Amino acid sequence: MTLFKQMALVVSLIIIIMLGAVMVINYQSAKKDMIQSLYETTVNNISTLSNNLAEASEDSALIVTTIDAEFDSGYYKRIEFKSNSGEDDYMQVDNNPVEGVPAWFINFSSIELDSVSVDVSSGWSILGVVTVDGDTGIVYKALYEMFINLLYLFVVSVISAQIVLGILLHFVLKPLYRVQNQAESILKNEFVIQEKMPYTTEFKNVVKGMNAMVHKVEDIFEKGNEAVKRNRELLYNDPTTKLFNRRYLMLKLPDLIKAENKTNGGTIIFVALSGAEVLNQALGRQKADDMFLEIANIFNNACEDFEDRVISRVNGTEFTLMLPDCEANEGEDVAHKISKKFDSVIQANNLNEKEVYIDIGLYRYKPTVNIGDLLTRADNALSQAKADEVMNVCLYEEKDDENAMGKEQWRTIIEDSIDNNYFSLKFWPTLNAQTKNVDHKVMTFTIDGGENKKYFYGDFIAPAINLGLVTKMYIVTLRDLIIQRHEELDGSICSLRLSNEFIKDKESFNELSTLFEKHAKTLNFKLSFEVSDSFAIHNTILVKSFVDLFAKYGFTFGINTFSGESTDFTYLKELNPEFLKADCAFLLDQSKDSMSAIQVITDSLGIDIIATFVKNKEELEQLQSMHINSVQGPVTDIIN
Repeated sequence: MTLFKQMALVVSLIIIIMLGAVMVINYQSAKKDMIQSLYETTVNNISTLSNNLAEASEDSALIVTTIDAEFDSGYYKRIEFKSNSGEDDYMQVDNNPVEGVPAWFINFSSIELDSVSVDVSSGWSILGVVTVDGDTGIVYKALYEMFINLLYLFVVSVISAQIVLGILLHFVLKPLYRVQNQAESILKNEFVIQEKMPYTTEFKNVVKGMNAMVHKVEDIFEKGNEAVKRNRELLYNDPTTKLFNRRYLMLKLPDLIKAENKTNGGTIIFVALSGAEVLNQALGRQKADDMFLEIANIFNNACEDFEDRVISRVNGTEFTLMLPDCEANEGEDVAHKISKKFDSVIQANNLNEKEVYIDIGLYRYKPTVNIGDLLTRADNALSQAKADEVMNVCLYEEKDDENAMGKEQWRTIIEDSIDNNYFSLKFWPTLNAQTKNVDHKVMTFTIDGGENKKYFYGDFIAPAINLGLVTKMYIVTLRDLIIQRHEELDGSICSLRLSNEFIKDKESFNELSTLFEKHAKTLNFKLSFEVSDSFAIHNTILVKSFVDLFAKYGFTFGINTFSGESTDFTYLKELNPEFLKADCAFLLDQSKDSMSAIQVITDSLGIDIIATFVKNKEELEQLQSMHINSVQGPVTDIIN
């Protein structure tokens, strides 16, 4: 029960008791006064009646007439005359129920009035005794009318008091509501500061304490953020050009090669600079460094259309541009832009183009290529560019596999799978190595039905993106996941990675909203969604809209393929993920200071770190030494 309801209930009871007590006191006082008044009236009237009876004592008929006349005045319940001789005895009694007064009120009031008796005498002779009972019906009617009026007054007073109390408590407890909202925001890792201080001393102290705690947590986050950026620059950035270094490139290559995109791969570009020693001699070290920084800007500007790009300086004179979702012709355009801009820089610095120049080699890769072949083929392309005396740009592109299916073949397979739900759901565990419990299960899906052979997710995602069928494909699999019962998920958490193209599609949000609205309450498990770190960084507002949708139905959200590429981690504060999934190789590559800084950020935001692609016990032990216990990959079979 809320504090408002508790206070309202207590104060209401006090008001009701006080008003009820006043009502009872008024009622009892009025009852006593009415009974006393009726008794006194009866005493006064009986004297007159006795005198009239004394005058009519010689005629029995006149005695009856006198009593009847007095009784008809309406002030008596009973008049009884007993003569000494017994011959003129007479009694009038009103046994009719009281009109306009319910029986329960009569039983509740229970008025008992003492009878009044007086001797009837003529001269010195006593003729008899007359006994009178006052008419209590008059009192019952008056009391009942007063009771109804008091009851109306009581109800109106209670309602009015409740309204005034509600308004008063609303203003008194308004600061407390702000404290409550602030506390709930902190639970959601949202740092909210209350600027307006309440007047109540106790509430003011609470607000000050909450604000101090928020400042402290936010300060911890900011310090962690700065430490991560500082360590990132030391570990993964070239100090001169601010580009990534070879170390970072090698960590990112596995994810970049397999990144989901419509081109089914991308382009890697090697750039080699000749004449670096001439630069230093002609310009001096400081200006030569400035020129290298200018070359880095050329690379960034030429590749700005490619969101997931990674540009690195692998050594003093060689650079690598990794461009997922980049076709061969687009890569060539980038290479020619770089070559043209570089020539302009050489001319601007009055350098000899024959002494200082660049060669560019490109390789259009597929997601199936391994890292060794990728680098070898890109290097071969660069070697051919160096050997060509006419052109300084060379593209190496493998011919498509003759057995590879065309666009229309894939359309038939994917559309057939969507129409007939030939998708097969697969679940892989994320284990806590310390407790041996399953934290959650990761869902993926394959095409496995009809006349189709089995196709893995990586086989058909690129064609699906090209054909614009990603949203339909995901909605079908999500409907299967949510509507159909999956016993292996009972009471657990199921996490699904959403494709970047799915989130970009405007229809997907409405489709998800409709699906959740109909079926979210029937789930026998908890649902979680994942988005890639790079996509979340560049599309924070879009991802936030989906996160809010998930939260509306009690679903959680996480970041995968985390690689610390952002220069500012406030996006984590905005998106408030439950977990971060990072490649085991990336985590183990971190220095002690760098890992501590990352954990300061995640701990301040309540985010769990999950290591992926953990292969063996040695890696697991290293991760546990870093206080990372949640893992995915082949090592889960060893743990079980």
